[in-house]
Amino acid sequence: MNTPLEQSVITIGARVRVKREQVLLCGPRYPGRIGTVTAENQFGRDNGGLWYVHLEATRRARERVTTFYSSELEILEEDAS
Repeated sequence: MNTPLEQSVITIGARVRVKREQVLLCGPRYPGRIGTVTAENQFGRDNGGLWYVHLEATRRARERVTTFYSSELEILEEDAS
């Protein structure tokens, strides 16, 4: 599940990608989409964090803000250049 390192890395303002594989009954939500963490939802703290993510628009989908648990997100590395 969630490792302590994975939980502590996600912060407000972090650039993240939604994981393609998610453990959800309905199937993955927005797999591969990229966005920015905008806020933390207080009700998800017992499960490693529930985060509001502003997803960028793609050719097929509009931009939107939705919630994800930390286990559904991966941090994008910032460009070093």
